[in-house]
Amino acid sequence: MKISQLLASVLVLLCSGAAIMYSADQQKVMDVVIATHGGGQQVDASSATGLRKLNQDLDAERGTVSAERAAAVKAAEAARIEMRDSVVKRDEIQAKLEDHKSSLDGVRAEVKAMQVKVEALKESFNKAMAKITSSDALQVDASADFGEVLESIKSVVKAQEERAGKLNEELSEADAKCKKATEELAAKEVELNRLTAINDKFFTDYNKNDDEYPLLAVDARWKFVVFNAGPDSGLVPGDATPVLVKRGDVVIAPVRIVTVSNGMVVAEYEPKELTPGVRPELGDRAFRVKPLGN
Repeated sequence: MKISQLLASVLVLLCSGAAIMYSADQQKVMDVVIATHGGGQQVDASSATGLRKLNQDLDAERGTVSAERAAAVKAAEAARIEMRDSVVKRDEIQAKLEDHKSSLDGVRAEVKAMQVKVEALKESFNKAMAKITSSDALQVDASADFGEVLESIKSVVKAQEERAGKLNEELSEADAKCKKATEELAAKEVELNRLTAINDKFFTDYNKNDDEYPLLAVDARWKFVVFNAGPDSGLVPGDATPVLVKRGDVVIAPVRIVTVSNGMVVAEYEPKELTPGVRPELGDRAFRVKPLGN
């Protein structure tokens, strides 16, 4: 055998060996890819691993996030309806206050008219008494004897006494009406003061619903936020005054108040309740979910 033929045979053997090694490496690579993607096409979903399992988890999370987003939208709509009902109740209270004020004005006018009538009755009574004590009121003929004059005096006195009694009855009735009107006025003023206090508290609490508080601190590690709501915010720890954190008009997450001290509020949040892709940051704002004053 010639040397050239021997070299050619050696080269053929080397190329064949390289091809075999390359095929083995390719097979290993394919095995790794198949294992990474969770096996073949017929792999059960419960036994999937790798990227296939990751895709399944992502699909499940998308469903959860969609449900949470729908719940948040529903809660926001309920809060809007509740605020609308609060406005209607405020208008009803305002209308009642206006009615009470009108009634009080009418009672005051009646009392004033009664007082004028009482003064007129007193003046008439004084004039009648003056006539009784005056001889000019007797209207007796100068030629009449003493008996006629005496009878005339008696008749005048009797008439004036009857009139005085009638005037006293009218005066008593007027005093009773005045006393009753005064009592009714006092009762209406007490009711008006009560309704005014309720109305003032309602509007004070209602105006607090528009308050928003910028976040002063956020700790993503311990899942809490800090904001200053002031001493008269009405916020208390626990679930009594739930609060939302929003960025612009987008709700990021509900927070639960942990402590309130001198207006400084510390609240915690659950990561699973966050809007997907965002988390609380400085500059976001907190506001109460349920309006006060409703």
